[in-house]
Amino acid sequence: MNMGLCLRNNASPFLVMLSMCLLICCSQAKQYVVGGTANSWKTPLSSPHSLNHWANSHHFKIGDTLIFKYDERTESVHEVNETDYERCNTVGQEHVVFNDGNTKVLLTKSGFRHFISGNQSHCRMGLKLAVVVISRKPIDKPPCPSPAPSPSPLSPAPSPSPLSPSPSPSPLPNNHGVTGSSSAGFVGVTLWLLGVMMLLL
Repeated sequence: MNMGLCLRNNASPFLVMLSMCLLICCSQAKQYVVGGTANSWKTPLSSPHSLNHWANSHHFKIGDTLIFKYDERTESVHEVNETDYERCNTVGQEHVVFNDGNTKVLLTKSGFRHFISGNQSHCRMGLKLAVVVISRKPIDKPPCPSPAPSPSPLSPAPSPSPLSPSPSPSPLPNNHGVTGSSSAGFVGVTLWLLGVMMLLL
């Protein structure tokens, strides 16, 4: 029950923090034109490793976007696994093929991403790209306090501490509603009055 109340009480702050996280992530996300210029996804390249040299000079994070700009009549982009990337294998069941000339790839998870040209000879000339995507630093969420354990109904009552004073016993009422000390005082007064009367006589 306490946990349910805790979740309900923390629902609004959690949504606020989630919105802030999305806002920060979106504001920090970047778009990268592959190769640094609008016509870099084409051959001939300045060197067979020029695209990967470009990739190594950037830190790609989750939420960033890669933009491939190319002539769709002569080029395409294939996202492939590492083996097909190394072999420039342009045919595969797991390949994701783009051929719109302005391909935008959102980086949604951390790890390696591999891209090659759909033209195998162009891939072998160096028209391929491998990037490493890293995660953004998460915002810490304060933990929900755990409820205090309730005492077991069968557990024995705690014994009093030896240093704590013992409670004084309460007086027991008699049948006449008068305490024993009051009764003794009444008898003493009666005897005194009898003594005084005997002296007067």
